[in-house]
Amino acid sequence: MPILTLLLVCSLDVRGIWIPRWSIDDHHTVFTRLEGEFNHVFLQIFALGEAYYPSGYAPTKIRDDAWLNAFLDEAHRRGIKVSAWLNVLYSWGYAPRTQDQIHPANLHPNWFVHDNRQESILGFSVDELRRRGIEGYYLAPGNRQVRNYIFMVVDEILSKYDFDGIHLDYMRYPARTFTHDVALRSNFMRKYCVDPDDFSLSNFKQRLGQWGIADLDDLWREFVRDDLTSFVEELRMRIKSEKPRTLLSVAVKADYMTARTDFYQDWPRWINSNLVDFVCLMAYQKNIEGVLNRTLGVVNDPGKVAVGLGIYRLSSDQIKTQVRQVANRPFAGVVFFSYEELRKNRAFLNAFY
Repeated sequence: MPILTLLLVCSLDVRGIWIPRWSIDDHHTVFTRLEGEFNHVFLQIFALGEAYYPSGYAPTKIRDDAWLNAFLDEAHRRGIKVSAWLNVLYSWGYAPRTQDQIHPANLHPNWFVHDNRQESILGFSVDELRRRGIEGYYLAPGNRQVRNYIFMVVDEILSKYDFDGIHLDYMRYPARTFTHDVALRSNFMRKYCVDPDDFSLSNFKQRLGQWGIADLDDLWREFVRDDLTSFVEELRMRIKSEKPRTLLSVAVKADYMTARTDFYQDWPRWINSNLVDFVCLMAYQKNIEGVLNRTLGVVNDPGKVAVGLGIYRLSSDQIKTQVRQVANRPFAGVVFFSYEELRKNRAFLNAFY
């Protein structure tokens, strides 16, 4: 590798790795396996509505947090930052529904997203979700009770543990049509005096015409995006008021137009409005050049973008090439998904050289 490229790669501000919940059992050997190549770990401790630490608000999968405190102490001793990785709105997957009575699916079924036929996502079978490309059951971020629940979980983590950051995953809707829960529709009606569920009615089309309906639909979709952005903003305010130095990051769909249109995740706005400290693009594909270049065109500060690389999909040589592509641009750095693949194939450790 040319000396200049080598220096660029080695100087990446963020050399991160996601450690999913199924790798937690390896917590005692993580830092030995990482061999000093990474400086930021994203540790999953809240997923599918369950906590991997003793929680007062969520079903608890691990009741002893001695491992977590020891993990944080060792990371900080080695100069490694650790962000608490939370699956925010993705509350259950394809597995048989949890029987835990304090899980939102059982305690608060009205908290979940509804589609444009006013059907709750909880009424869809796993096969139906799979056919739609939806990975599971999502909470509705426009519901104030949902937000308060997430606030309590985040506050609990901040108060109990010495994390360097909060990392939000699944901070988005599951699909374009699953935005019609009562709370969000009510907020829209209070502002615009019209129910978005009426847009498809024939009498509405007769009164407004096709272009009028299209304008209203655009207004509704922008409202949904703005509402999700307000959730991010509220989280930032709470986190920074409690622990000002805590980093707020979000894992986002890599293509900003897809993120914005299909999932209401307007992450360029989050960056440009200083609502997050950085985002992690989930660029899990063989060719990332297009995504990188498009991203440079929509953010004011590329130093607030780390690029997530899917090492589970590519060879170590391909990942090395992608690391160089990122290093040759003014991005913050890279994050590998995930530790589990690194544990299987140590060749990925050579990607920075």
